[in-house]
Amino acid sequence: MSKQVFSELEISSIKKETVNSSRIRFVIPKSLTNQFLHKPGQYISIQFELKKKPYIRTYSISSEANDNYIEIGVKQIERGMFSEFLKTTKTGDKILLSKPEGNFFLTGKNPKKLLLIAAGSGITPMMSILKSSLKNETETKITLLFSNKTYADMMFKEDLQDIKDKYIDRLSVNNFFSREAQSTQFLNGRITKEKIWFLEEKKIINLQSIDQTFICGPTEMTKELKACLKKAGVSERKIKTELFFVKPTHDSKIISKNLKTTESKIEIVMDGSRKTFVMKRNEDFIEKANQFGINIPYSCRNGMCATCRCKVLTGKAKMKKNYSLEEWEIKKGFLLSCQLEPLDKEISLDFDTI
Repeated sequence: MSKQVFSELEISSIKKETVNSSRIRFVIPKSLTNQFLHKPGQYISIQFELKKKPYIRTYSISSEANDNYIEIGVKQIERGMFSEFLKTTKTGDKILLSKPEGNFFLTGKNPKKLLLIAAGSGITPMMSILKSSLKNETETKITLLFSNKTYADMMFKEDLQDIKDKYIDRLSVNNFFSREAQSTQFLNGRITKEKIWFLEEKKIINLQSIDQTFICGPTEMTKELKACLKKAGVSERKIKTELFFVKPTHDSKIISKNLKTTESKIEIVMDGSRKTFVMKRNEDFIEKANQFGINIPYSCRNGMCATCRCKVLTGKAKMKKNYSLEEWEIKKGFLLSCQLEPLDKEISLDFDTI
């Protein structure tokens, strides 16, 4: 992956969704139309400054693939950097956005049945997926399982109702509330594997007939439901997962006790050139590279978004955490550089190989 390229887009609207969430719409200039074409389910990275310090954050796209704007859903987080930045942001401001990225999108043609499972702000990429699929694939039917604390906490609730009314025979929406009682007992509480089994038993869903399943939510829910689907016989290639929040990792200071060397010479291949530097095993790779003027593409720095994906050419390394790379990518030598832990004295990393 080459160096991230950011372009300036203007905010055309900021709309409050819930007490602690908003949707932000950016106008795409005609000159940047091709750059911002996206597949339903992908995300963009936003570069901004707060108190003169640069930050990058990723947000899933909620707008349709062919819209002339990019729209994202943002949940305000206490002491969150972008949340703080938004307090002084207004319509008409220009912000730096990267081109859309990510592997959380439909694969294959003409899917007949989709199962979408989301919790909280995990609904954001699902909005792009279901709007685009229902509009462009006339035979596609979608079942959405959506979990929130209460009805008031639901993002895009008005949009979902409008879409449901428009595609009444093709979209089924099941809302689960963990802190608000509903008349249907089954819909109370979070989405669990037991509830997936119940839906299967009652023939509300048929897991074997679903062409693709998308899950976006907290780590534990995502892991539990993916394991449940695999146990039910659903092929792993038909399951796509994405995490909308992972607590920042603090284990970058941990050094493997069995390693004899404490430093590694790192060679970076990027944009056709090669640069080298030396880092200690307890140092942060991206920060160290930046000290030497090497701008590694990154966004979440939590092992989620795969923006920092690279390939190990020589030497050995491992990842502290991985929430985005699939097994075939790891076998081919790809890793998330934000989670890099060198295992050899010399390592060569290629950021140009896709």
